[in-house]
Order: sequence, then C-alpha cells, then structure tokens
Amino acid sequence: MERDNNENHHQEHYFEGVEKLLEVWFTRKDGAIQHCDLRKVPREKWVSMLKIVRCEIISMTRNDTIDAYVLSESSMFVSKRRIILKTCGTTTPLLCLKSLLYLVQRYAGYDEVQDLFYSRKNYKRPELQQEPHRTFADEATLLDAMFHDGAAYCLGAVNRDCWYLYTLNPYASPAGHSLSALLAGANDGDDGFGASDGEEGTDGSSSDGCCDGIEDSGSDGAESSDDSLDLRTMNLCGLNKRNVAQRYSIGMGSGRVQNASEPDQTLEIMMSDLDPEVMKIFTKEFSANAAEATQKSGIDKILSNVTIDDYLFDPCGYSMNGVLKNGEYMTIHITPEAKFSYVSFESNIPQSSYLDVIARVLETFRPGKFIVTSFANKASVVEDTHKDLLNADMLSEFKRRDIQYCHLKNYDLTYALYSKFPS
Repeated sequence: MERDNNENHHQEHYFEGVEKLLEVWFTRKDGAIQHCDLRKVPREKWVSMLKIVRCEIISMTRNDTIDAYVLSESSMFVSKRRIILKTCGTTTPLLCLKSLLYLVQRYAGYDEVQDLFYSRKNYKRPELQQEPHRTFADEATLLDAMFHDGAAYCLGAVNRDCWYLYTLNPYASPAGHSLSALLAGANDGDDGFGASDGEEGTDGSSSDGCCDGIEDSGSDGAESSDDSLDLRTMNLCGLNKRNVAQRYSIGMGSGRVQNASEPDQTLEIMMSDLDPEVMKIFTKEFSANAAEATQKSGIDKILSNVTIDDYLFDPCGYSMNGVLKNGEYMTIHITPEAKFSYVSFESNIPQSSYLDVIARVLETFRPGKFIVTSFANKASVVEDTHKDLLNADMLSEFKRRDIQYCHLKNYDLTYALYSKFPS
C-alpha cells in the first residue's frame, strides 16, 4: 500500500485503509466449464489491467486451486471461475471491469458473468478518492450502466459506520449477463470503463428476501459519514426519505446465487482505532521485515496450515495473503498510522461458527471498534454465526452497537458493529 495518498505533499499525510472489494463469478451459458479457468489469463495481462486500478503486483503465491497476488494496494485472488480484487487507498477497481471481462472472454473460456459483488465500508476521507469512488451512489451508477439487474444496499446507519453492497438481482430479470453484450454495451459511449485487454486508454427493486435490523443502545463513537448515498440506490422496506437517517431493515432481492450446491462463505472484519503498541510492529522502525512482523504480531497463529506471502512497506504498512487447500484463503491489510489506523481481515474458511476466529483476530490487533460481515450459502457448513452474534451483546470487552441479518434465496448475510465498552 503506497503511503503517499495525497498528490499534494504539502497537505497533511493521510492514507485510506478502507478497501473496495470486487468479486466476480463467471460461467458458460451451455454449462460446459470443464476446460474454462481464469488462471489461464497471462500474468502480463493482469499487470496491464491493474494499471487502470492504479496498483501493481508485488508478489504471488499459488496452489492447485488459487493464485494469490499481494498488490501495492491490498490483494487479488484468482481461482477457476472467481476473481476477487481488493484494493485500498485511492485505487479505481470499477474502472477495470471492461478490461476484466475482455480478458476472461479471450483467455479463460467463459461467456457469462454469473454473479458480481462490490462492497466496502464507508470512507473516513471520501473527498480524496478518484471518480467514480467518492460516493457509493456514483459507484452504483457506473455498475448500473453495465448490469440491467443490479441492486445497491446499505447495512448500518447511513450517517455513521456502515457497509455498502452492490450485487446482481436475478429476480428482476431472467436475462443473463453475456460477456459479448456487456462489452458491446461498454463500447457504446464514454462510460469511464478501461479499454480492452487491460490497456489504459436501474437498480432492482424485487424483494424475495428478508432482513432484520437491531439498534443496540448507546453511542458507537463513530464519526458521521460524508459518503453521500443517493436514495434511489437503496431498497428500503416501508420507509420514506424522512426515515432514512434511522436504523432500518432492508429487503434484499439479490442472492449470491452462482451455485447453491457449491459451498461458499466469507468472513470480513474491518477494524479501526487500533492499539498503537500493536500497530508499531508494522513499521520498519520496529520490524526488519514482513516475516518478523508476522511472527511478532501473532498473525501466523490466527489460522493453521496457511502458506503465507507477506510484505512490510516502507516506512510502514503491511499486507499478507495466506492460501490453504481447496481454494481457501485469508488476507490481512494494515494501515498503522495512529490518526487513521485501520486493519482488515478476510477469509473463506468453512466452519460452523466464526466466533473463535473473530476472537483471535481481536486479540491480535486490539481495535477500538470493528464491523463484522458474514456471507454463507445454503451449501456452506457455516450455520451459527448470525445466532452467535445475535446472542453476543458483548464480545470480550466489545459491546454490540448494531446488527442486521438478511436471509436471501441462497445466502444468509449478517452485519454487526461492535465498539469497546464503555466507549
């Protein structure tokens, strides 16, 4: 993660640790995907595509099921039919979508987008972002220009800590997402998408899911978000504009429906206001290299049997990818500066409850507050996370401030916000 986030070096230094997370699944209309594979895309083509995103590859590790890239700003994971691009700072991942689709069509053998997810926490300094990433409304507008059945949502309070999600809404239209049609549509006008081959150059409203939200008492101590949200992008159940500042339940008609029989799950923990004694480990002053920072902090003990690829930035900052068997991964990214410290943890390991993983992550980094999100489809072994979080008014020294649960056609999604008690 490049430490110079401002082009004007006379301004106060700031780095946005919050990541933009783009995940895309691909398939073929005829179902014949046996010989299709995203890992067939040549590395030099990924390099060109990432220039549009404003980041570059630092290192790479792989096993039989997944290629994991540490980037100058966070990570990229490529498996047989899914790509995950997670980038922090002032990167522009949505601008590479056309290039991504072109590379997939040309090299990987797929001809359809089966599902797409774009998510992020609200920024602390949205005004420093590049277009279209300054507001979620602009991000949703760009995605709507490509996908006829996209839908945008917000979990959490829109004027405080919250988490945005854009995904496809298969209930809105039975039509698929042909790569040829998407690329032809992107070529129709000046839409801001990157040029082909990685060279530079209406949201859905159907609601077949249900979502429950709980506002816990007490202030969470969060700053108000400047990340403005256009109300047209939100599918609010029974609320009008006068109610939008309140906590709410969201009816989500989308579903991570790539294949209900293929287990899929994701745990994300987004941490702020971290312990300075922990954060100093991730500086060149206190750690000679990434391996030392990994060992000193205990990151190597969060999950077992992980092949770790880590990097310590100069003068500070840390990124790591870990790969496990069967396409499982973990990734951690750390912005240690005291005024805007931020750490993210993500993994897709399958287990019935994530409480033990959450506890180890919190013990490792000691945040002041954190957001946790959990996705799991019906084929996943993850069963208890929502029940666990709903019952956990306190997690160690952390008090739950907000929780929302969404039951989708094939997926369950839980969002929760915790902060230290008393805050």
